Amino acid sequence: MFGLNFARFTLFLPFLWSLLHVSALPFDELTAILPRAVTHIALDEETNEFVAFERDGTLHGRYLAHMEDLYQRRDDTASTCTNLTVDEAKTLSGWDAIVQYADDNWGTGSRSIVTNPSQYPGSPAEVCITNQAIEATLDGDPTCETNNVTTSGQLVGTNGTVAIAVAQGYTATAQFTVSTAATIGLSDTMSVSIKIPEVTDVSESITVSTSVTDTQTSSFSAAYSELTTVTVTMTAPAGKTCDAISSVTSCTLQATGEIQYIASGWIWFNYDDKTHGHYKWAASLEAILDETDRSSYATFRGSVVADTHASYQGTCS
Repeated sequence: MFGLNFARFTLFLPFLWSLLHVSALPFDELTAILPRAVTHIALDEETNEFVAFERDGTLHGRYLAHMEDLYQRRDDTASTCTNLTVDEAKTLSGWDAIVQYADDNWGTGSRSIVTNPSQYPGSPAEVCITNQAIEATLDGDPTCETNNVTTSGQLVGTNGTVAIAVAQGYTATAQFTVSTAATIGLSDTMSVSIKIPEVTDVSESITVSTSVTDTQTSSFSAAYSELTTVTVTMTAPAGKTCDAISSVTSCTLQATGEIQYIASGWIWFNYDDKTHGHYKWAASLEAILDETDRSSYATFRGSVVADTHASYQGTCS
């Protein structure tokens, strides 16, 4: 059965690729289906086509360009990604390799370098925070203290029964500060998830979501709650008041972490004169650079206050 399905799929491939050649595609949709072997793409403005090449200069294919849908700049106030500017791209450790790639393939003639161009179809260049939770590291031992919290009861009906609501469970609040900003120098606020590890007999492992701005000394916070309310019902002896006394242990932990910003997408080199038959060429960050050379890192540190609402006992006096 697998062999038959695969044979049908291989027969379908030429038809699929023929559709790509006759159907106009926005740049981002085209690049999503091209293989990683494609490292650079030219825009042929005379034929209205994207021309894809592999690293060694081999022509991979020509594809009709969808010229109507211009790329819209991302305006999310707290997304995991934001647009990458040329100035930000220049801070990447692999920037010189991108420029060298352009020099080697298309020459050093007069040109402008742009990202996310608005005058032709979408060709996004972005910088993103991983959508996986960032592991925070705890520094030293926690500082803890335990206190008893008294909750008074309320009379239920006229038979002397008292109901007392007692909180049980776990809460945590985190307050962090960016101690070293990433060299990429983003000013956008971006969403991030942070995983705080478990501390035996103190706190459980939790993951919190928050928003962070890559600016030195900028602060961000997050909160977590797994509290439930338990109702304790007691019969109050005549003339006595009933309370519930619960034990709350509050621990303060110091934590640090590192946020990785990863650049991806296309850098456009727009030449004043035609080079190798075209004015405009786009170089793929992912195909030319490894992840390290297109990453930038910020570090943060701060405190986590964890409150555990544990045992309780009802008393009447």
